[in-house]
Amino acid sequence: MSIKKHYLTISFYILVGLIGIFMMFYPTLMSGFAKMQTDPIDTRLNNYFLEHSFQFFFNSHYLGKLWSPTFFYPYPEVLAFSDNLFGTAPIYWFFRIFSTSDLAFQLWMITVSALNFTTFALVMRKFKVNHLLSVLASFLFAFSLPRIAQIGHQQLLPQFFTPLAFLVLWEFIKKPNHIKLVLLLLLTYLQLLAGIYLGWFWVFSLMIFFGVIFTLELEIKVKLIAYWDKNKKEIIGIILSWLFLTIITFLPYIKAIFVLGSRSYGGVSVMIPRISSWLFPPAGNFWHPFLSWISKDLPMSWEHHLFIGFTLMILTAISLSIFLKKRHLFNTEQTLVIKSCFLVFIAIFALSLMLPFGISLWRIVYIIIPGASVIRAVSRIWTIAYFYLFIATFVCFDIYLKSLSLKRKWSILMTIIILFLGITEQITTNLPSFEKRPVLTQVSEIRELIQNKCKIAYVLPNITQDNKSLDDPNSNMSTMWAGIEANVPVINGYSGNLPPQYNLNVFDNVQTLAVTDWLSNSGQKIQDNLCMIIHKNFKFKDGLINILSEEQLLQKYDSNNFNTYVLTIPIPKIYKQDIKLINRDKNIKIINQTVEAIVTIQNNSTFSWSGQNEHPINFSYRWFDDNGNIAEFDGDGIRTPLPAEIKPGQKIALLVTIKTPSKAGKYKLFLTMVEEDVTWFNDKISDATSISLEVISP
Repeated sequence: MSIKKHYLTISFYILVGLIGIFMMFYPTLMSGFAKMQTDPIDTRLNNYFLEHSFQFFFNSHYLGKLWSPTFFYPYPEVLAFSDNLFGTAPIYWFFRIFSTSDLAFQLWMITVSALNFTTFALVMRKFKVNHLLSVLASFLFAFSLPRIAQIGHQQLLPQFFTPLAFLVLWEFIKKPNHIKLVLLLLLTYLQLLAGIYLGWFWVFSLMIFFGVIFTLELEIKVKLIAYWDKNKKEIIGIILSWLFLTIITFLPYIKAIFVLGSRSYGGVSVMIPRISSWLFPPAGNFWHPFLSWISKDLPMSWEHHLFIGFTLMILTAISLSIFLKKRHLFNTEQTLVIKSCFLVFIAIFALSLMLPFGISLWRIVYIIIPGASVIRAVSRIWTIAYFYLFIATFVCFDIYLKSLSLKRKWSILMTIIILFLGITEQITTNLPSFEKRPVLTQVSEIRELIQNKCKIAYVLPNITQDNKSLDDPNSNMSTMWAGIEANVPVINGYSGNLPPQYNLNVFDNVQTLAVTDWLSNSGQKIQDNLCMIIHKNFKFKDGLINILSEEQLLQKYDSNNFNTYVLTIPIPKIYKQDIKLINRDKNIKIINQTVEAIVTIQNNSTFSWSGQNEHPINFSYRWFDDNGNIAEFDGDGIRTPLPAEIKPGQKIALLVTIKTPSKAGKYKLFLTMVEEDVTWFNDKISDATSISLEVISP
């Protein structure tokens, strides 16, 4: 090939790659990077994980640890609740050195997509597929409808290690040696690091691939067995080393499974692909109005956009027919790659298909294959299924095209038409995106609030009067970003899972108490400034904040949208109550009499009242005579248990039992709570409710 032709070919690949990048990222590009794809929650979460690794390696003052970013504080290893994205983090780091975190992430998304295109083109050229078909196959791998539909799950973008691993795999089965085995395992390891789903599906496909090879290809089977027999110890050592490295690397995920448990099969089954899934295009695509009826019975339909266009379907049908009918067109290597890739695709398709009446072979996979029980979105298996289908289809069709006695110009024209149809079918309009400025402004405001006086921070969700959160996940994400920018741990969090006992995403009108309980139950002795940041639109009063404010135990400062309260952890235990007797004079007057009365009780303490603790808190009372001495009477006050836990600021009405003294006289009746074997509340406060009564003989 002449140098001029070589450069023209490269330019053609670059041009089509740029078209794919524009089709996939036009909201970002046309806005001048002012918009980010796709949503301010999951997108910023993946951005956060990459920023966390950047801060860990490049900021010596960063408080986070590798597996413990500074959210859901102080729960450890929360990175294991989601993809870590370590495998492609260096790409982000490179852009991050000279740009902001949001811009670096946008460039990261574009770069990994371009690498997908490039590495798959290498696979196509390995099998000498002509450039027009090679470009189309690479375009479909990097920029097809399923990839665009899942662009909001950026952990599914970096798949470029898979084509490289396949190239090594192919050379390995032809002529196995240690170098190729090590390189195959290394690339597999990197794909696992780049994305858990992508890596797991690749490993899953490898098991099927080797099963196909051993079953159908005697020559390859003999060759691999001979390699094993000759190098058994070295092979075992290499594989065990890889397993050890993989297990050590992903040990936090293994620990998380034991803590959180596996996904239930019922939760998995809703995202197992149906036949209709493979025919369901995303909204905004040309075919969507004609095929959207297919989705009417699909559960969680947004996870089932597996349709890739009729061009590929037709090419696949033609290629499969040619391969079955005209085997003489193919040499040994071509036959092997087409047959093995077609069979791997068919096996993956069959194993992951949900049939009517809830029947699926995936239940077997779920039970017996390691890691399958935590793979919830099985529909994402298209990422590896299409990979094998592209190889088989385009290698086969290219060989057939070359075998036709067509003039070169007609062959090129036919291929250009196929290329045009295949690419235009992937066009999707109205791709979701969001303006970066508002969320960056919110992050900046929270960061300024917490970076001076706060050692730990929590931002309460923005709650309306109808008890609905306006932007809970978005608020949590902004708080996480403010925390990492200010280098302050935050209790807020958003991820693929929640830590055990973490219930702060459920609104509670004593959210501050829930936060302090979360900190006190962590097993760590935390003594520091905690900032509670409350949106000015917050429609509820936080009981503990009110009590601490009255006790002058809080500092307060404001911003445009938030009020910030600074309290010291642990909060001092203050005993306060507000008890009122509703019908006081009608019953309590006769000596040695047991009566029932109704009281209202409000918890003004800095802790919850519970009757279930080691030292339960009950309602009771005490009688004092004219001299201020406790009156002598049986029972030391009858206890009335609380019907439920009473949190700071909460108020209840309670039917209580009171027994009068056994001697007539003038008394003061003190209504009080009692913490058994610890203290009487009226001994701790100066304004306990007291009622002057004269108790008479009947």
